Amino acid sequence: MKNVLIAMDDSKESVFAFKQYVEKIHTTNNYIIAAYCAEYIEADMGVLSITQVGFDVIEGLITEDEKRILSVLDNIETLLMSHQVEGEVIRLEGNPGNAIITKASEVNATLIVMGSRGLGKIRRTFLGSVSDFVIHHSPVPVAICR
Repeated sequence: MKNVLIAMDDSKESVFAFKQYVEKIHTTNNYIIAAYCAEYIEADMGVLSITQVGFDVIEGLITEDEKRILSVLDNIETLLMSHQVEGEVIRLEGNPGNAIITKASEVNATLIVMGSRGLGKIRRTFLGSVSDFVIHHSPVPVAICR
C-alpha cells in the first residue's frame, strides 16, 4: 500500500482537492491519511490572556473551538466513507505547513494532496501560504488542486 496524505480543513477547496484526488489519481492500493491541522480561532492565546478576560471565558472559548474541530474531523470522516476509500482521519497540531511535512515523513507518504485557497499576491506575500510552504519543503510530490 502507498500512503497518500491529503491536507484537509473545513474549506470547499480542500473538499474539491479530495474529490479530484479520488476521481483522477486514487487506486485501490492507496491508503488515504486525511490530515486536519486544528486551529484555535475563538481562544487565540496570542490575543487573549487570562488576566484580561478570566479563566472561565478562555475555557469556554476553548470548548467552542474543540466542538468545531471535532465537527470538522467528523465531516472529513464522512467524506472518506461516502467515497468508499480506505484510510483514516488524523488531527495535527501546530503550524500547518510544518505539521503536514512532518506527518508526511512519519507515515512515509508518497504524495501530498491539498487545495489552494487562492490568496491574492499581496496577502500571500505578507502572510505566506501553507501550500507554498509545503511545495517548497516537501520530500515527496505535492498535488495542489485549484
